[in-house]
Amino acid sequence: MAAAPALWAVGRDLLWCLGLGLLLGMFRSFAGLLLGNGRILCFVWDLLSFVAAAVLLCGFAASASTGGGTRWYMAAGAGAGALAWRWAVSRTLYRLAAGGAALVTGAALRLQGVFLAPFVHLKRHFAARKQTKTAAKAKKRAEKVTKKKKQLQKPRKILYN
Repeated sequence: MAAAPALWAVGRDLLWCLGLGLLLGMFRSFAGLLLGNGRILCFVWDLLSFVAAAVLLCGFAASASTGGGTRWYMAAGAGAGALAWRWAVSRTLYRLAAGGAALVTGAALRLQGVFLAPFVHLKRHFAARKQTKTAAKAKKRAEKVTKKKKQLQKPRKILYN
């Protein structure tokens, strides 16, 4: 059984793992923002976050920690960092992203209205001209039907009284 590290070493390891947890929470939030957060995607992001946490904790324990092994307080520090990101920063980040998306969408709609307004006017003008032409053609067709010549009897079959 390995000896317990000194208290200052535990504090340093805990602080490093807290930072790793914050980093994991940040990557999880950005993955959800950029690639979506549906049911399946949320499960995938969470699973990838847990795998990344395990890899990072083992890597940290092997390379930088005082004791050389993964301890319970390292996992607790990483979990606390991820929860701190979720509770303190994630909601604000999502609200800022939604506000930014609303601003960009509003600006794009305004620009679309400004740049496409002449074309919409032309489209309406051509549609009105086409409608008047179609109405004139329909009127001519109606006149042709009413002005149809009457067919007389054939000359060889004319009957007299």
